[in-house]
Amino acid sequence: MDCEAILVPVDGSGSSRRAAETAIELARASEARIEYLYAADLKDTLSQAGQDSRAQHHSVLEMAVEEGRQILNDMLEMTPADVPARGRCVSGDPAKAIMRSLEEDGCDMVVMGTRGLGALQAAFLGSVSSYVLQHAKCPVTLVKADDGDEAFEEF
Repeated sequence: MDCEAILVPVDGSGSSRRAAETAIELARASEARIEYLYAADLKDTLSQAGQDSRAQHHSVLEMAVEEGRQILNDMLEMTPADVPARGRCVSGDPAKAIMRSLEEDGCDMVVMGTRGLGALQAAFLGSVSSYVLQHAKCPVTLVKADDGDEAFEEF
């Protein structure tokens, strides 16, 4: 398969780190670049904050973007110099952000971590990886979470 770019959605979890490690190996083998993506999903956070103030919403957004930048910096630092990589932080629904990024960045493949939800849990909770797997028009590689991984929102 001819692959020029691999999209790697990251969220700071152990499974997204393992997904990045897998993507690095795939990128080396195919001489592809890596596009790291962090999507800050503020919908739930902002609804919990209520309608208090625009300043509070702006503050929450700033914190999420800062967290995303740190996670992206960590991913870029762990990527060897011989693998071209860049990172982008966006806000919004992670599944839709991934699909947009696939088109905008011209990626040929997605490598992403999962929370390891069972089929029943994923059906009730929704699953970003399930959505991407069903809607992406390119290969999707899912890297499962280990039992010891910290519990983060899936991305």
